[in-house]
Amino acid sequence: PRTPLPRVFDTRSNVAVLAGISHALGKIMNDKRYDDYWKFFNENKMTVYAQRIIDESANLVGYKMEKLEKDALHGKPALMNCRTYPRTSSYEQIQEGQPFHTKSGRLEFYRYEKEWQDHGENMIVYREAIDSTFHEPNVIVGKTHPAIRPKKPEDWGFSSDDLSTETRQVRNVQLTVDELLATKHPLMKDTEYKFIMHTPKSRHAVHTTPADTDMVAVWFGPFGDVYRRDKRAPFVMEMYLDINPLDAKEMGVEDGDYIYIDADPADRPYKNWKESDRNYKVSRLLCRARYYPGTPRKVTRMWHNNFCATIGSVKGHENRKDGLAKNPETNYQAMFRYGSHQSTTRAWLRPTLMTDSLVRKNMFGQTIGKGFAPDIHCTNGAPREGFVKITRAEDGGMGGKGKWAPVNKNIRPTYEDRKMKAFLKGGFIRIKK
Repeated sequence: PRTPLPRVFDTRSNVAVLAGISHALGKIMNDKRYDDYWKFFNENKMTVYAQRIIDESANLVGYKMEKLEKDALHGKPALMNCRTYPRTSSYEQIQEGQPFHTKSGRLEFYRYEKEWQDHGENMIVYREAIDSTFHEPNVIVGKTHPAIRPKKPEDWGFSSDDLSTETRQVRNVQLTVDELLATKHPLMKDTEYKFIMHTPKSRHAVHTTPADTDMVAVWFGPFGDVYRRDKRAPFVMEMYLDINPLDAKEMGVEDGDYIYIDADPADRPYKNWKESDRNYKVSRLLCRARYYPGTPRKVTRMWHNNFCATIGSVKGHENRKDGLAKNPETNYQAMFRYGSHQSTTRAWLRPTLMTDSLVRKNMFGQTIGKGFAPDIHCTNGAPREGFVKITRAEDGGMGGKGKWAPVNKNIRPTYEDRKMKAFLKGGFIRIKK
C-alpha cells in the first residue's frame, strides 16, 4: 500500500524492483507488454492489486482498500472477518455442513491417485526422517498391510541397497519398528559422522527479525557483544550450535569453542566440492558450540533464521581491520564467519508433493483445481535436517586463546562453581514468614 513515509536511503520496494527490471527488459525486447504487465504500479495505483486480494480473500471480502487507508491514517484498525476467535479452521464445514475443498467434499483419509499408491502413501503412514535419523532414511515404518503396496526401488530401476543421497527421497522400503532399529544411517560407516543436526525455526525469529538491526541481533544467543571485542565475531552476534555437553566434552570441545560442521560429502556444502576450491572455505560451516543440556545425546540444533556467509562477506571478514563480515560492495551483513546452517541441509523432493492429479482448493476464492498450485500442492518446506560430523576448530577465548569468558566465570552448564549451584537451587532466596 501507499505510505506517506519516505523510503530509507536509496531502497526500493519489491514491486518497484520487479517493475524496473521488466521495464528494462521491455526496452531491450522492444515490447511494451513488459510495461503493460505492471500497468497499475506504473500509474501509481497499487491499491488495484491490494483490492484484488481483498475481493478474493474469505476473511477480507467486503472491505475497500481506499477506506482502509483513510482509517489507518487516523489509527483506526480493521478486523479480519473470521467466524470464530480464536480462529478455528473449517468451522463452516464442521458446524454448517458446507463441503470441504476436496473432490468428494468430505474429509479424505485415503488417496486413490496412482502416485500415492505407487509410493505407499495412499493411507496415513509414518516415514523415518530422510536425513535426521540414526537409522535407515525415509523408511515406511510398520507391518505389511494389504492396502499399502508401494513400488520398490527395483521397480524404478535401482536397488533397495542404494542409500545414496539422491535416491533417499524416492526409496519406498517398508520395515517394522524392530527391523528399522537394527539399521544405521549410511554415513555412520564413517565413525566421525554421528550427529543429527536439525535447523528449526526459533519462536523469536521466524524469518530475519534478529538480523534487521544490530540492537535486536545482539540479543540472539549468548555470544552477543555490541563492542565486538573479539574481532573474529562476524557481527555483534554470531550463530552457534546447541550440543549436549557430554558429547562436546568427549570431543574436547569446550563451551564457546569454534567448531566445523560437515554434512553428507556427496553434495554438501555443494556438489563436487574440493578442499582446494576457492568457495569451499566460504561454504564450510564454522560456528560456536553452545553447551545445551536440553538436547538429547548426539542430537544438535541450530536456528535457521540467520544470514549466511557469502563470497562478499568473507572478503570483508578477512580484509577489514575490524573483521566485520560485511560485503564491501553491497554492505550485506553475515552472521557467520564461514558457511551457514544451509551448508548442512538440502531440499528433498517427494513425488507425492508434485502430482498433476490431486484435487485441491485454489489460492483465492472457493474454486477447486487440480495439480500444481504454489504453496498448496507443490514441493515446499525449508530444508532443515542433516547428519553431520563435528570437528573442533579454535579456542573460544578472546582472540582464540583459552576458554570463553563465561566458562571461566563458572556460570555455564557443567562448569558451575559452588555459588552458581546455590543460585540455581534458589539458595540466595530467604523467605520470611
